[in-house]
Amino acid sequence: MKKITASQLIPYLFLIVCLPIPAFAQVATGTIRGTVSDPSGALVPQAEVTLANSSGFSRKIKSGAAGTFEMMRLVPGRYSLSVNAKGFTPATVNDVDVFGGKVTSQNLKLEISVESEVQVTAESSTVSTSPDDNASALVIKGKDLDALSDDPDDLQNELSALAGPTAGPSGGQIYIDGFTGGQLPPKSSIREIRINRNPFSAQYDKLGYGRIEILTKPGTDKFHGSFMVNGNDKAFNSLNPFVTKEPSYYSSFLTGNASGALSKSASWFTSVFRRDNQSNSIINADILGTDGTTQNFTLAVPNPQSRIDISPRLDFQLGANNTLSVRYMFDRQKENNSGVTGFALQSQAYNVLNYENTVQISDTQILSPKIVNETRFQYTADRDSQIASSTDPTITVQGAFTGGGSNSGTVRDNQDRFELQDYITSAEGRHALNFGGRLRLTHEINSSTSGFNGNYIYQSLAAYAAGRPSEYNVTVGSSKAGVNLFDAALFFQDDWTARPNLTVSYGLRYEGQNRISDHSDWAPRLSVAYAPGARNGKKASTVFRAGYGWFFDRFSPTYVLDAIHQNGINQRQYVVKNPTFTVGDAPSASVLSSTNTTAPTLYTVAPNLKTAVNMQAAVGVDHQFGKAVTLSVTYLNSRGVHQYLSDNTNAYIASTYNATTGTGVRPNGINENIYQFQSGGVYNQNQLMLNYSIKARKVSLFGFYVLSSAKADTSGATYFPSNQTNPGSDYGRATFDVRNRFLLGGNYIAPFGISVSPFLVANSGSPFNITVGQDLNGDNQYNDRPSYATESSTDTLQTVYGNFDLNPDAGAARIPYNAGVGPAQFSMNLRVSKTFGIGPRVEGGAGAGSFGGGPRGPGGPGGGGPGGGLGPGGLSGNNGPPRLDQAPPRRYSLTFSAMSRNVFNHVSLAAPVGVLDSARFGQSTAISGGFFGSAAANRSIDLQAAFNF
Repeated sequence: MKKITASQLIPYLFLIVCLPIPAFAQVATGTIRGTVSDPSGALVPQAEVTLANSSGFSRKIKSGAAGTFEMMRLVPGRYSLSVNAKGFTPATVNDVDVFGGKVTSQNLKLEISVESEVQVTAESSTVSTSPDDNASALVIKGKDLDALSDDPDDLQNELSALAGPTAGPSGGQIYIDGFTGGQLPPKSSIREIRINRNPFSAQYDKLGYGRIEILTKPGTDKFHGSFMVNGNDKAFNSLNPFVTKEPSYYSSFLTGNASGALSKSASWFTSVFRRDNQSNSIINADILGTDGTTQNFTLAVPNPQSRIDISPRLDFQLGANNTLSVRYMFDRQKENNSGVTGFALQSQAYNVLNYENTVQISDTQILSPKIVNETRFQYTADRDSQIASSTDPTITVQGAFTGGGSNSGTVRDNQDRFELQDYITSAEGRHALNFGGRLRLTHEINSSTSGFNGNYIYQSLAAYAAGRPSEYNVTVGSSKAGVNLFDAALFFQDDWTARPNLTVSYGLRYEGQNRISDHSDWAPRLSVAYAPGARNGKKASTVFRAGYGWFFDRFSPTYVLDAIHQNGINQRQYVVKNPTFTVGDAPSASVLSSTNTTAPTLYTVAPNLKTAVNMQAAVGVDHQFGKAVTLSVTYLNSRGVHQYLSDNTNAYIASTYNATTGTGVRPNGINENIYQFQSGGVYNQNQLMLNYSIKARKVSLFGFYVLSSAKADTSGATYFPSNQTNPGSDYGRATFDVRNRFLLGGNYIAPFGISVSPFLVANSGSPFNITVGQDLNGDNQYNDRPSYATESSTDTLQTVYGNFDLNPDAGAARIPYNAGVGPAQFSMNLRVSKTFGIGPRVEGGAGAGSFGGGPRGPGGPGGGGPGGGLGPGGLSGNNGPPRLDQAPPRRYSLTFSAMSRNVFNHVSLAAPVGVLDSARFGQSTAISGGFFGSAAANRSIDLQAAFNF
C-alpha cells in the first residue's frame, strides 16, 4: 500500500484550514408570531403549531386562548410551519424565512374537516418559483411515509422506483442527513424523504433528478415511542413460478423507537431494528443428466439472512446561536448461501458477514444576523467478509450453468471513510447565498483470493460434455492491497429572486481527486423559474422552468484496488486458450508462467483518464388545478462524456487471430493481456416526464409517467467493448433504456378510519444483448455478437429476433448492441391499516399517532392517525360497543396493518438469456426481483402490529 507523505498532506490540510471556523458569539435571533383562524376568521385556541427545518430542528407549541402563538429565539433560516386542530384539516406553510433581530408574521387559516379522523399530512399542492418546489419533486412524510415499507431493503427498492429513471449508468444517489453512502436507516427513524428537490443546485455532486435525501428524526420534548412486530410465512405467499415446491421459510422483524428530553436544551432519539429472514434462492439451470442429455435443473436453496440496526441520536441547543446533533448507527448484516441463483448452482455459495459503524456530527452556528454556518462530520467503518463454501475450480458453461467453487473466493475488506462538510447560508436582500466545501477520504485495506481457484469456460453444454473448454484462467500472487482515495469539492450557489415571479439560480462547483490525472473539474449550474401570473400578491398557478448543469462521477476506490491487486506484481492472472487439460489436471503457476501460449493478464488505470461528466438540460412547466391537483411536464436531455469502461489494450489484432489455435499477433509484441480502465465512453438520453400530485381531503396520490430513449457504448467501469480497438461499435440501446415507466402511490382514508395505501409500478421491457457465447477475437471477453446471416453464411441460426451468422468474418458488421427486448414488468404493493386509540384521553385533542415515534397528534411529525375504540371505560370508552366511526383522542394507540407485495400475483420476468448457443436463448429463467418480487415468493403478505405511546 502506498503511504501518504507529509508533502502530499499539505494541500489537504490547507483546504481544511481555509474552511470557515465556527463562531460562537451571541448574535440576534428571530421570532415568528401569528394567529390561527377558521374559514370565518374566528380564532382557534389550543391548536398545535409545529416549526421545523431541514437540519432536524423541531419546536411545538399551542395557540393561546385568543388563537395567537409566538416562537422566539430562532436561528435565522428557512422553516416549515404546520398546524393541527381537532375538527380541522391540517395545514402546512413552507419556506417561512426567519431573520435575526426581526419578527416574522405568519397567520394560519384552517379548513373545516367533515370527519375528524380525516388527516392528510402530505405537502400542500402549490407551485412556486422556489427551486426547491419544482412540481416533479416529492416530499414524503406523515401518512405517505407510513405507506412505504418498514423493511429498509424493501424501502430502498420503493425509493429507487419513486426517484424514477436517472441519467447515465451510475444511477441515482441517496443522501442521509446530508451525507452520501452508508446504510439506509429503518423507517422508524426517518422524519422526511425528499426526492428530486432543487435538481440543479451546486451544493450536490450528483444529478438532481434521481437524488434521494433522507432526514432522520430528532429528539422530542416529551417521552414518546413506538414498537412494531412484523411477520411473514410461506403459507401467506405464492410460489416462485420456476419451482414446484420450496422448503418452509418465514420472515420476521421487530423495530421500535423512543425519544424524550435530557434537559430543557437537550433531547434524544433512538431506534432499533432486527430482522430474521429464512428465505430461499432459486436455481434454474441446464445440466447434463447421467445419460449425457440436457436436463433442466431447478431447486430452492435455503438462503437465511439477518440484519440488526441500532441508531441513537442526541440534539443539544448550545445557547441561542448554536445547535449540535450527534447520530450513531450500527448495522450488521449476515447471509448464508449467497450467490446461489439462476444458473449458479449450490456449490457457488458463499457466506457474507458485514459490519458498519457510522458517526455523524452536525453543528449549526449563527455567524451574524444574516449568516448561518453548518459544519458536518461523518466517520464510517465498514468491516466486510465473504467466504466461499468451496475452493474447487469454477466451471462456467455459457447459457447453461456455473458450477464448482465460487470464483469470487474469500474476501475481507476494511474500509474507513471520513467526510467533512462546511456550508454557509446567507440572506442578502433578494439573494439566498449558499457556499462551502467538502473533503472526503477513503482508506481501504482489501484481501481477496478472487480467481485463485481457477475457472474453466465452456462455449456450450455440448463442449462441456466433450471435455473441450475454450479457456482456462487462474490468478496467483498476494491477496492483500490497500488504497487511500481523497477528493475535495468547493461550491457557490445563489438563488436570486429577481422579481416576485422570477427566480434565477446559478452556481459553480469545483471537484478534484487523487489517483487519476484529472484533478480539476468545474461544474456550472443554472436554472430559471418564471410564474407569469404571480403579480400583486396573487399566487402562481403556472410556473415555467429551465435548467442546465454539469455533474461528475468520481472514480471509485474499488477500481483503484483492482488495478493495485492485479498490477502484474502483487497478482497475475494467466489465461490459456483452448486448454488440453480439464479439472484436476491444471498446471502449476510456475509451469504456466514458462509456457509461451499462456497469456498473463494485468490491470492498469489509463494515464489520461478523465472524470466522467454528465451534462443535463431540462425545460418544463408546472401547473396547479384548483387546490388539489398539480401537474408538471418536463423534458430532460442528458449527455455523458468521458464515461468509464474497461479495454484490453493488448488484445490480438483481429485480422491475425486464429480461434482454433488461440494465437495471433499482439500490438506490443508480447503475449499478455492489459486490461485498462478508460474514460472514452458516451451516452445520450432523452426523457419526457409527466408528474402528478393530488392532495384532497381523504386522498393523497402522487406519481409519474416517463417516456425515455437512451443510447450508449458503455454501461460502467467494468464494461468491456466487443471490439477493443473500436468501443464505439457498441453504441446502441443503453442497458438503462426502459422506454415507458409509470408509478402511482399515495394514501386513501376509507370508511371507519381504515387507511389504504397503494404503490403501483409498471415498466416496459429492458433491452438485452444477443451474443454467440464465444470469444471470436481473442480479447478474453465472451460478448461477441453475431452478424445477420447472408447467402454465404455457413453457420446460421434462425430466431424470433432474426437469422444470425454465428461465425462472422472479423470485418463483418455485427447486429446492434442490446438488440433484444425483455418482458414488461408490473407490480402493485398494497398496505391496509387501522389505528385504535387506547388509554386515557389527551387534553387539548392530541390523539395517538401512527407508527413512527414522533409526538402524538393529528398531522404531527409522528404521522397522526385516527383513534378508535379501546379504552378503560369499555371497548369504546363509553360502556358500549366499539364506535369505528369516531376518533376519540387517546394517549396510546394500536395499529394493525397488512402489507402485500405484488398483490395481483403478476409474474414479472427477468431479462431473457441472450447466448445463442444456449438451449434457453430468448427465455427468462428468473423473476425480475427488486420491487417486482423476491426470489422465494412471487407475492407475499406481511402482517404487522404496532403500539405507540
